[in-house]
Amino acid sequence: MGTAEILPGSYFIEFHSDPATRAGEREHAEFVQQARAAGVGMYTRNTFNRLFNGVAIDLPNTRHLERLAGLPAVKRTWPMQMRTRSVAIPSSNVSPNLMFAHQHTGVERAHAELGLDGSGIKVGVIDTGVDYMHPDLGGCWKTPGCPFQYGSDFVGNGYDSVATPHPEPGPDPRDTCDGHGTHVTGIIAAKGLKVRGVAPGVTLGAYRIFGCPGNGTGQAADDVILKALEAAHADRMDVINMSFGGGSGWSEDPLSVAAERLVRDGIVMVASTGNDGANGLYSSGSPGLGVGVINVASFENWKITSLSIDIVGSHRNISIVHSSPGNSKFRFIFETPAEVVAPTDSTGSIEGCAPYDTDHTGQILLIKRGNCTFVDKAERAQEAGAIGVMVYNNEPDLMSPTSVSPNVTISLVVIKADDGQAILSELNYGKVTASATNHTMSVDNPAGGQISQFSSWGPDPELRLSPAVGAPGGNIFSTFPLALGSYTSLSGTSMASPYVTGMVALILQARSKNISVEEVRQLILENAHPIPDRNNTELLSPLRQGSGLANIWDSLASQATVEPSQLSLNYTVISGTTSGASSTKNKRSVAEAPGVSVRTLTLYNRSPSNFLTGTMTHLPASSVSSYAANGSFTAVPRLWPESAGAKVAPDTLPSAFIESHELPIRIAPGMKQKVSVRITAPVGLSANDRWLYSGYLRFNMLWDDQVGTAQSLHVPYMGFLGDYTQLDVLSPPDEGFPFISMKGSAEALTPDSHVTIDSSHRVSAHYRLEHPTRVLKVQLVDDANATLGFLPYGFLEYMGRNYQSTRGRFSNSTLNGTLYADPDLTQSHEVKPGAYRIRIDALRPLRNPSDPEGYQIWHSSRFIIDSVSLAKNASASTQDDEDNSDEVFRP
Repeated sequence: MGTAEILPGSYFIEFHSDPATRAGEREHAEFVQQARAAGVGMYTRNTFNRLFNGVAIDLPNTRHLERLAGLPAVKRTWPMQMRTRSVAIPSSNVSPNLMFAHQHTGVERAHAELGLDGSGIKVGVIDTGVDYMHPDLGGCWKTPGCPFQYGSDFVGNGYDSVATPHPEPGPDPRDTCDGHGTHVTGIIAAKGLKVRGVAPGVTLGAYRIFGCPGNGTGQAADDVILKALEAAHADRMDVINMSFGGGSGWSEDPLSVAAERLVRDGIVMVASTGNDGANGLYSSGSPGLGVGVINVASFENWKITSLSIDIVGSHRNISIVHSSPGNSKFRFIFETPAEVVAPTDSTGSIEGCAPYDTDHTGQILLIKRGNCTFVDKAERAQEAGAIGVMVYNNEPDLMSPTSVSPNVTISLVVIKADDGQAILSELNYGKVTASATNHTMSVDNPAGGQISQFSSWGPDPELRLSPAVGAPGGNIFSTFPLALGSYTSLSGTSMASPYVTGMVALILQARSKNISVEEVRQLILENAHPIPDRNNTELLSPLRQGSGLANIWDSLASQATVEPSQLSLNYTVISGTTSGASSTKNKRSVAEAPGVSVRTLTLYNRSPSNFLTGTMTHLPASSVSSYAANGSFTAVPRLWPESAGAKVAPDTLPSAFIESHELPIRIAPGMKQKVSVRITAPVGLSANDRWLYSGYLRFNMLWDDQVGTAQSLHVPYMGFLGDYTQLDVLSPPDEGFPFISMKGSAEALTPDSHVTIDSSHRVSAHYRLEHPTRVLKVQLVDDANATLGFLPYGFLEYMGRNYQSTRGRFSNSTLNGTLYADPDLTQSHEVKPGAYRIRIDALRPLRNPSDPEGYQIWHSSRFIIDSVSLAKNASASTQDDEDNSDEVFRP
């Protein structure tokens, strides 16, 4: 799971008709004729007619996009996004610790007591390909009895969406260079002594969309992914796993729409929610946000299994676990003991970010994490002659190192903070050596059963609850390409998603596929177990864990469902009325009293022979906010209650109950009953703090059979306290953004500065989005506030918020002398000398883009352009290309 960026000059062209229709087929032919008649030169990357009616193209002259957008066959154009697979890698190699997860999720019981293994179910894996020659995965490809009967390579080893953008597919999707897809597939379907997947009897389809690491950006373009989705659809997969993501964090992008169409066609779609938990709220990525997709959060495994490092000192000997190596090509193997030292670099630091003045030939360096990248640490150590690096963490747990670089040929691993301190203490007594072979060890994971810290937060920008559910994804041992060691432990929501995919296969097998996609989703979500928040007395917010930790045994045993499975209350205005909420997509919560929302749920008794009686218990969860008590933005969400044991007033927690006239709940076999639930927002909290409140409705069911079958179902809800449509999108100026400067300078222009616009002097507008926005406009205006045109990168749609990391902390758009009259940025003209301001319009949440009152507006200080000199013989589009260094952040 990773991020997405825009691929310059590449676009989706969407036609008017629905896919897989005769009208759509005609539009493909008409488009080609119309484009040729309009004189548009283009390269057709891919054509689509199953899930998306349109084409993917490259435009050598981006100004021709205006001509294409105006063709009769064209409904709209989309910029091409690129996706990156990225995985945290906390531990490494061989012991069957997937079994530890199976004990806590009901998988072990489903295998042993029900004999379920997913037989007869077709599972598609869209990923880096798979090493199908791995013995635990069958060691075969499309032979009789082989688990792999479907799939294709769509890219080839050398593919990269930027460096080598035109795929050269291989004969099959075998992956011997990456491993991500092999690991994911093992979680679903491995059947070996070391790894047994969740559904080892399934039939598999492997669809390769990524090339080998090291080709360039390591990204895949959306049209390649869409092609793979269409192939899986054509192969009639029953369930498809997507352990990748990123994008804008909106459900409207083409991949999310395609995933939604697959759901409508009866295919269960499962996706990772993302590994951006450190970036706080609104960090869930697409296509997992597609309507009906099960997007999965990661829970920590209960054991950490790793190749061990044996430490020998003069005082004591210890064995410790370590992460997988930062570069899988260079494994941390030292059969002959090597000396361990913890030197300071040339600045006196133990963090190893500067060159070393001392020689460390043949030694393993112990280095503290911090202040520079793992690549930097590995390069400095290698320059000093070191043969390996152990980085001890500055936090209790293990985490993901990445030391992939052409300049690094030694192995780097991360060890736990306590183990690093133990080695440092041993060095005080004298010489220390380390050896690392193929011996393994398993240790308890102190965070076992808790949400993984890297797991992304919801909600989506339109206040739909995300993630859907959680599953084991932290420290998961699974298969890996034979050439890369055969097995490893990886962490990420990329590992949690296939775990749920396997669960889906077991449900489909148990029901002989006689079950709807929606009911499968209900069984997974409603039978999950929400966990407490370790930091306070309430349950963890569903914006982090969804419905909770999935449990397949409870899902299979379930005799009841609730509709809907999750409640998004949108926003609750405690007093007064909303202003300007013109979107019809989301409405303010209906409030019969201040802060009260009423929602109708339908309970279904799936038992064919027994009556059901039930009650409802309300379980409040933590409220979360992206804003600190002083109003400043914070990436790590603020929580209420603030700490365990804190005394809180009852009105600072939400509450819920069923309308008394609808009680008791008593449902005949095969029948249903509607109930109205009144949910009261935590009105004791201040709406100025912008809280997202939440909780769980627990339905306690009892059947009148001889054994008294009982079951509990959980329905999470969340809402926003206050008027969501009035939220600011841009960060306030006192936090440093927005501002304007000369390009390349961090110093803001003073009012009425005189500037020259030419090839080396340009004005940049820097801004930071603290909330996602549907539309963002960056325009040049005169003294009368009349708009003269859009800047390059000056009209953007479906923007995610900026993150707090160095990369992506802000975005910018540069005035290079060219303005555009249209939102597609195709009708260009040259700016004239004069006095101007840059205006940024950011659409507030849930507002109508056509309503001028729906935007937050910022004006820069006034500046005077004395002269404009565009490069001679350069088109406007060429000028734009010179500003590709502008950062437009799309998480």
